[in-house]
Amino acid sequence: MSDAVKIVVDDKLALGEPFTKAASEFKARSPGKSALVLGSTGEVGREVVKHLMASNAFDKVTVLARRPIEYTGPNAEKLEQKPADFENTEQLERDFAGHTHAFSCLGTTRSKNGKDAFYKVDHDYALNAAKAAKTAGVEHYSNCSSNGADKNSMFLYMKTKGEVDSEIQDMGFPRVSIFRPSMLLCDRKEARLLEKAASYVMPLLDYVMPSKMSIPTSTVAWAMVNNTFKKVDTPIAELLTNKQMLDEFKKSQ
Repeated sequence: MSDAVKIVVDDKLALGEPFTKAASEFKARSPGKSALVLGSTGEVGREVVKHLMASNAFDKVTVLARRPIEYTGPNAEKLEQKPADFENTEQLERDFAGHTHAFSCLGTTRSKNGKDAFYKVDHDYALNAAKAAKTAGVEHYSNCSSNGADKNSMFLYMKTKGEVDSEIQDMGFPRVSIFRPSMLLCDRKEARLLEKAASYVMPLLDYVMPSKMSIPTSTVAWAMVNNTFKKVDTPIAELLTNKQMLDEFKKSQ
């Protein structure tokens, strides 16, 4: 599988004792749960898969992706792969059927694929997936958005993210969690020039304005999965900021 995306869970994955304890309590409290990950071959999505598999909190983890995944790590027997077709809503509903939790990490960039392709992925595909998840009975929908997302923004990226966040929150899921990270720090294989330059500048800016400018993709994934383990007794739609994700991760280590 030369085009396969490799996902490896090793000793470098920093979970923390609070995370593992919460995962164990979640599994005991809510047995038989299953998770589906969208965008599982992207930077955040790969990390979400790692944390889900390492947590051992779900009976099944399904990845919906256009490229195959080559996974190495614990609980490999629980990982299921399905080809993604975000234009076929009926198939999406069948893919989501039987899953209790969903993690959406879908996204591309305008600079890489152009305005129309960006909108199709980040808006149309994202909402097609969320609607299918709601129809299929998903209990908890977690969406990776962006800091500054605003449906009234004059900027396409922020406006698109804000529109999607707003529509997902209004769909009526029992629980919705929207995560809004700032600039994502990762070892991207296709690093763009501005991202590469910013990766050197961000540590300095973070020193001046901690918890505001950037966040590692692994920390976003940790926050998304860890948040799932929290006991919620009433329907809730929540927004989690860059600072909240960083602060909670730091407290756990």
